[in-house]
Amino acid sequence: MDYGGNSGSDRVALEKMRRPYLEKHQVLNSSKLESQSPFELWKAWFDQASQVISEMGSPNEPNQMALATATRDGRPSLRYLLLKGHDETGFYFYTNYNSRKGKELADNPRATVCMYWPEVHRMVTIEGDVAKVDSQRSDAYFKSRPLDSQIGAAISSQSSVIASRQELESARRSLSERVTAEGAECIDRPEQWGGYRLRPDRFEFWQGQRDRLHDRLQFRRQADGAGWTYERLAP
Repeated sequence: MDYGGNSGSDRVALEKMRRPYLEKHQVLNSSKLESQSPFELWKAWFDQASQVISEMGSPNEPNQMALATATRDGRPSLRYLLLKGHDETGFYFYTNYNSRKGKELADNPRATVCMYWPEVHRMVTIEGDVAKVDSQRSDAYFKSRPLDSQIGAAISSQSSVIASRQELESARRSLSERVTAEGAECIDRPEQWGGYRLRPDRFEFWQGQRDRLHDRLQFRRQADGAGWTYERLAP
């Protein structure tokens, strides 16, 4: 029987792929957590992963995350982007409001982000409501971007069908020449581009274990919004 069109040797190799994670004596218990606050625990894990990634010279970016959205009738979509801010209320990212994810968030303002750091065998999944940030915050972040990135955001109708790569290059060249002629160091933020904040109501912290009995720790926001319920999940 052929699985997905692979040859027999390829199939065996794929089935045997297995990386060792942590040993049994390194099980993650509540007593070993840096904090009982999911926001503070996420920050501790993020900082540790960032340090290891830097020391290893890994090509991965510690703030890369997969963002899952869905249409109103539940059809999901997924893509990678970069986390661009966080505070005690949520996590921030920026995109084109007319992109597929922007349209889905307009119809169904719930999302999940997943940050996986293979260098430390850890993953954090965060679920919650999503809303646009105010224009002042979007303006401030947009101005902090390199000029080339600003121009790219301005000329791209993200997720729409285009005739060719040349269409993008021509639009970029035209805007770049105009900006250069004006001597501008930045451009105005396009109205269709800006930020979102994901306000979490659930965190899951995953720590890989060698025997595949992985540690999964869940934090759920309490109904009154005043605190969090902490639970361990089966792997």
